[in-house]
Amino acid sequence: MELSAKEQKQMKRREYLLEGNLWKVVISIALPMVFYNLCNYLYGIYDMMLVQSANIGDAADIVVLDQIKNMISTVGAALATGGGITVAKRFGAGQLDKAKRCANTLFTVAMIVALITLIFIPIGEPFLKLFKTDQSTIDNAIGYYNVQILTLVVTTMNSAMIALEKAKGNTVNLLCLNLGVIVIKISLTSLFVYGPFENVTTTWLAVATLLAQMFLFFSGLFLCFRKSNILRISVRDFNFDAKILSGIVKLAVPVFVGKFLFSFGKVYVNSIATAHYGKMCVGALGISNTIAGLFTNLTNSLGDTGSTIVSQNYGNKSGERVKKTFFVNIVYTIGICVFGTILLFCLKAPIAAFFAPGNALYQEMIVNIFTWECMDILFLGLGHIANSLFNGFGKTKTTMTFSMLRLFAYRIPVLLFLMYVVDMDYVACGIAMFVSNFVSGMIELIAAFIFSKKMKTKYPELFEKGTEER
Repeated sequence: MELSAKEQKQMKRREYLLEGNLWKVVISIALPMVFYNLCNYLYGIYDMMLVQSANIGDAADIVVLDQIKNMISTVGAALATGGGITVAKRFGAGQLDKAKRCANTLFTVAMIVALITLIFIPIGEPFLKLFKTDQSTIDNAIGYYNVQILTLVVTTMNSAMIALEKAKGNTVNLLCLNLGVIVIKISLTSLFVYGPFENVTTTWLAVATLLAQMFLFFSGLFLCFRKSNILRISVRDFNFDAKILSGIVKLAVPVFVGKFLFSFGKVYVNSIATAHYGKMCVGALGISNTIAGLFTNLTNSLGDTGSTIVSQNYGNKSGERVKKTFFVNIVYTIGICVFGTILLFCLKAPIAAFFAPGNALYQEMIVNIFTWECMDILFLGLGHIANSLFNGFGKTKTTMTFSMLRLFAYRIPVLLFLMYVVDMDYVACGIAMFVSNFVSGMIELIAAFIFSKKMKTKYPELFEKGTEER
């Protein structure tokens, strides 16, 4: 099959991923994804800031509902992960027809999952009550919840399209698109809050996010359907190929179970924290998590791109590059996390004052919880990189197990012990987070190192080519 000039350019990109200097490859692929995740991070920061400063709602309501929304979003996120790994592996192996068929299967299934998500709107109130959501939160922010569900429909498709671009290593397009997304989001949010509008609520903030994501959605459709796309999506190629679908589901289900249960556990933690310490504690937890997210988003991006590079080199049977990708990501992660921890620890007081102006008690609560969360940034980052190695090999059951253990073995039992046996105050929430992230991060890293050491024995075919590292 003769390739067009643009398709040849995409193939050269593939060669760069498989043969280029890995220190440069990781950075060049990760930076656009870092920016994408930072956009989502900044949404949360900006929304929380406006909620507090413009007095248009309660930050705790947003925290609680966003955790429930994140729990629902795990289906789309898991599908994108499983499909992205499948496509990247075949693209790395040079099997373009198979990679294209996998891409169309992923797109088809993502479209169906996105539409099914709409069911959470009519069942919204009983669904929220199922998770013991405070009635005042439901009354105040049910509109915010409904718009966020509509946004999930769009972001499910966006996640699938992003996975396809990422599988080709073409993350520069994502960088350009997200510049547009963040401009739209911030412009609309600022217009709604500071413009000539009355009775602005948190629902308006969710509408701004929805419209910004719609821009990404239509842009993504153009990229996926254009003729020059080497993995072009087309209506006539929509399919439910049983073998491909089975492979995607096999990878996606463990990711879904791990992410869903972890998100469910966070919702549970919020509910017991609300009952035991009050809504202010949940707000402080959410703000603390948001602050730490500035750097945990960076390491999560490194992990995502790392799994793509690992998958491609796995498909290309380049074992040494797989191992070196893991090493390079660890070095970058340590540098980012050490810098981030020192910076945020020094700025924790002014950051708390920024999020809770004029409320000394709230500021103190944020600082005390964040002090503990700040110390686990490195271990959470190392866990992301360890998981990227396992995900790159399709070992999503392993990462599912780690995710479940982090919450149900290391976090909830510790929190309940500190609450009911030690009778500790709200700081117990911060300590429980630190313990779970520290223990799970170290275990995941050790497991990844062991896996890396045994790679030559378990996967000898990856080392037959003797590819030189650059």
